Amino acid sequence: MNSVQIIGNLTRDPEVRYTKTGKPVASFTVAVNRSWVSVQGEKRESTDFIPVVAWGKLAELVGNRLKKGTRTFVEGRFQTRSYETQEGEKRYITEVVANLVAPNVDYDKQPSAAPEPRADYSQFGAQPQAGGNFGNQPSGQVFGGSGNDDDIPF
Repeated sequence: MNSVQIIGNLTRDPEVRYTKTGKPVASFTVAVNRSWVSVQGEKRESTDFIPVVAWGKLAELVGNRLKKGTRTFVEGRFQTRSYETQEGEKRYITEVVANLVAPNVDYDKQPSAAPEPRADYSQFGAQPQAGGNFGNQPSGQVFGGSGNDDDIPF
């Protein structure tokens, strides 16, 4: 299973570019805070900076509606890709490919219960479609499937 959900703040405004075929792609980074208690009993905190990409209609929505500092929920999958620098060095990057982005996430405070994330979808003007998708599925792809016939069937 390759599924990821993160909540954090955008570190910069999303950058929207277009492929040679005209398909929009948005890139942005989400800062995710985490805390733990060390072996010595001290509270520790750290921030992870997670690169995210969104494609198609979702990329346009992200580019038009999200700004630096926006607290955002992202759901998607991890992807590792490689590229070659101008000097001929091969580099790798691991990023989240988003299939749902929900801005302005906060938490309902409930005593003695785990917090439930709540998102304000009003900035995008619509609720996500059934199956947790927010307009980012290629046509003909079934919800819940990868649409890739090369996937191992187990």
